[in-house]
Amino acid sequence: MRITTTMTIGAAIVAAAAMSACASRGVVPSQSFASSNGTTAVLAAKATPTPTACEKTTPPMYYFGGSCTSFTLKETASTIVYLGKYKPYQGIKITTVFTKNTGGPAGGVPAVMGDAIGKGDITGKVGGNAFKLYGDGKDCLFNGKPSTCPGKPFVYAELINNSKYKLKPQGTPTFTITDANGFPGAHECFPAEYTSKGWIPETTLDAKPSGNTLHLPSAGNDGSLYYLPNSQFIVAGVCE
Repeated sequence: MRITTTMTIGAAIVAAAAMSACASRGVVPSQSFASSNGTTAVLAAKATPTPTACEKTTPPMYYFGGSCTSFTLKETASTIVYLGKYKPYQGIKITTVFTKNTGGPAGGVPAVMGDAIGKGDITGKVGGNAFKLYGDGKDCLFNGKPSTCPGKPFVYAELINNSKYKLKPQGTPTFTITDANGFPGAHECFPAEYTSKGWIPETTLDAKPSGNTLHLPSAGNDGSLYYLPNSQFIVAGVCE
């Protein structure tokens, strides 16, 4: 494997999420965050509004046009979220297991998880910027330097923390993804995290698909992973 881990496709993924959504990770206007390799970024406070009830966040964030569900992200126990269980989006189902968190209320916080495949279904702007797809130029970070991204993305997932609490998860999400269309590549798949500076491939969390199913494992939080208040944590599912 090539890079140490930090999230996260629920998420991961996809999950980062999608599998998500993410040393504060995620896309959060007016918040600073540091990635696992020390990259620091600040996103502007102004964001272009996005539609539909599932994405009515404050402030508005990127809109994922695939499956979407609202849920309570638990504080003292793991949380399981199903996307596309009964109606898969573009043939994709995602089961995400979020670890328990610290920093929030005992009853958990309101959250949203959604997915997309990156073919015109991620819209809206944050800080005046449209969403940058994985592999769109040299937009992956290796040791803090922009580089060509390995692999090909097949799904994007988001986690939105719709609360005022800064949450520290015990570990990265676990993603189990079923894709009726199969997975690109033949060697390994892994999640990649989205930051305003670029994508961070989490290649230490790799796995090989078994038929049309892929299980991306979790890893412990090294202290850099947070779900920021009113923020979006985004991951891509990638295979090569």
